Amino acid sequence: RGAAGLQYGHRRTSGIALEDADSLLEPAKTDSFAGFAFQELQATQLLRLQAALRVERTDVDGTARLSPLDPNDPLVAIGRSFTPVSASLGALYELPFGVVARLTGQYVERAPDAAELFSKGIHEATGTFEIGDPNLEEEKSRTIELGFKKASRALRFDSSLFYTRYDGFISKRLTDVGCGDFIEDCGLEDELDQVLFSQRDATFYGLEIGAQLDVAPIWRGVWGIDGQYDFVRAKFDGGDNIPRIPPHRLGGGIFYRDANLFLRTGILHAFEQDEVAPEEADDFGSTPGYTLVDVEASYTWALDENSNLGKSFTLGLKGENLADKEVLNHTSFKRREDVLLPGASVRLFGSIKLN
Repeated sequence: RGAAGLQYGHRRTSGIALEDADSLLEPAKTDSFAGFAFQELQATQLLRLQAALRVERTDVDGTARLSPLDPNDPLVAIGRSFTPVSASLGALYELPFGVVARLTGQYVERAPDAAELFSKGIHEATGTFEIGDPNLEEEKSRTIELGFKKASRALRFDSSLFYTRYDGFISKRLTDVGCGDFIEDCGLEDELDQVLFSQRDATFYGLEIGAQLDVAPIWRGVWGIDGQYDFVRAKFDGGDNIPRIPPHRLGGGIFYRDANLFLRTGILHAFEQDEVAPEEADDFGSTPGYTLVDVEASYTWALDENSNLGKSFTLGLKGENLADKEVLNHTSFKRREDVLLPGASVRLFGSIKLN
């Protein structure tokens, strides 16, 4: 069994300066057309084989300098065309006790987007002056992933271990140059940090684990515990760490659930991130770890099937970072200025399940 289809996308993007300054992105246009196919074969009673293929044509049109760092180089209209091809093969095998093992290999090509190609000005949100590279080529990656999943009974978990090799990984790179409102000011002013889009070969690997255990019945439902752990390690060829990679995280909680009520409290600890890129070591140093305390309570009502409002309605209350810890986000350009993530907060939420 399988599926096949076509996909078309048209996107216009721009980042125009509201004041007298270089605009981040002059109006750019991206058109893409792709064909894809996915097939799954039940090879034996326990073994399923999967294969997928995607072929895409992407045209990106914008305005940039052919020599991005030269303020004397005039802005010109540039059009780039790419034909990314991606494919994957996988196998799923049913082990005892309801565990499914999966092994997947992927080859993925990605066309650079308009911001990566044509950026040339102030990014107010991050306090950076970003400069794209209209000469970027397709980003190519090869990934192998091994996973195990159990979705039923008292113990449920999902885990995956992956390794990815990139040819021409596209990333934002901080330089030691400061900028003002115009590219001519780069090297003369230091109000903004200069950021360049560039490509280098790189390697990523990591692990993600999440699990839940129903411990025992209580009241009208069951109480249990859950846990999670994840990390990613990323390095350029030559040994330099890739910037702004999240730290190791470890967390867990205790929960109660029944047909209507869900209660949970938990903690999530992010470890210190000291595996930093050279420019991060010079400008930021390591990012300290933190521990978040969260609490959630929600109640679900079944709705009248004849009301046309949906199948169920859930109303809940969630408290986040209740210990009010000071949290710096390692993935942010703004941690130099000690721009913190939100402190203690409580939010009310609601959702309707349609079917």
